[in-house]
Amino acid sequence: MPGLDETNNESYRYLRSVGNNWQFNIEDLHPKMISRLYKRFDTFDLDCDGRMDMDEILYWPDRMRQLVNATDEQVEKMRAAVYKFFLNKGVDPVNGLTRENWVESNRVFAEAERERERRGEESLIAMLSNAYYDVLDDDGDGTVSVDELKTMMKAFDVPQEAAYTFFEKADTDKSGALERPELVHLFRKFWMEPYDPHIEKTQDKMPGLDETNNESYRYLRSVGNNWQFNIEDLHPKMISRLYKRFDTFDLDCDGRMDMGEILYWPDRMRQLVNATDEQVEKMRAAVYKFFLNKGVDPVNGLTRENWVESNRVFAEAERERERRGEESLIAMLSNAYYDVLDDDGDGTVSVDELKTMMKAFDVPQDSGSCLYLLREGRH
Repeated sequence: MPGLDETNNESYRYLRSVGNNWQFNIEDLHPKMISRLYKRFDTFDLDCDGRMDMDEILYWPDRMRQLVNATDEQVEKMRAAVYKFFLNKGVDPVNGLTRENWVESNRVFAEAERERERRGEESLIAMLSNAYYDVLDDDGDGTVSVDELKTMMKAFDVPQEAAYTFFEKADTDKSGALERPELVHLFRKFWMEPYDPHIEKTQDKMPGLDETNNESYRYLRSVGNNWQFNIEDLHPKMISRLYKRFDTFDLDCDGRMDMGEILYWPDRMRQLVNATDEQVEKMRAAVYKFFLNKGVDPVNGLTRENWVESNRVFAEAERERERRGEESLIAMLSNAYYDVLDDDGDGTVSVDELKTMMKAFDVPQDSGSCLYLLREGRH
């Protein structure tokens, strides 16, 4: 893949025009930052083809139009702001932006924003935030409430519960409503600081996993399997995808996955399907047992730092169960969901029923078709 420079990237072009010779270096980034940036790419890459296109980007303001009481002028201002923002983020109107170039494109954008700040020029983050602010202020009172913020969460297919955490962090004066500078600050945190460095300072203090605090290690040791996790065995892409999954389940964004957050998902399924209480309770029990073995302690939860290891030891435990002819926990979970997903009772799951599960997990509905076609071998 060709690298980025002033010939093919708006932010590099801006920096060079003002005499700033900043250059991207992947070694400057912590793996957590990289994994969270890739998570954002996958949110915007609606057709899962590894390329973010401007049409995919403009899906999001169009989705906002369906959810809020806004004028055409406000929505068009938001569309124009989104277009300009992502153009400077590196999304070419013709060629889009590849996943390979996404991380560099984000970091050069951040440097360009810092340069604009130093020079007293307009911030593109503030421009985007203000455009969304005008649309989000649905009742026209000049502030954004938590319910209005939840509308934006819904527009971006983010779990609605996350709005309360974001709102609490953004409402710095504790007034119960967000003013313009507070929303700008929230947007800036989101686009400029995709991980909190203080978490890394405590990583060395986090206890590792073993048979005393992890169900899958406990199972392996009980059958004489001495497998041990080694981070070097994993490809960076696998690590980034695992962190993406963690962030989906960590609804309050506190770096800890709790069993209460996990059980939100089967409860959400209850709202979307025509299922009996018995089926839903079976699904809840399966989810509980599955994630208990995934490492989510009922009292202490599971930290982001231990998530990757917990996934890998779970996978080894599943392989051991398979070798020994024992029940697979993945099959147990799948069967529980299958019984609930088969909404029409015909003994099969259709693409529309699969899309119900995508909706339950706040995944863009297009992904339901994408996953179904992959299963059918037609993609």
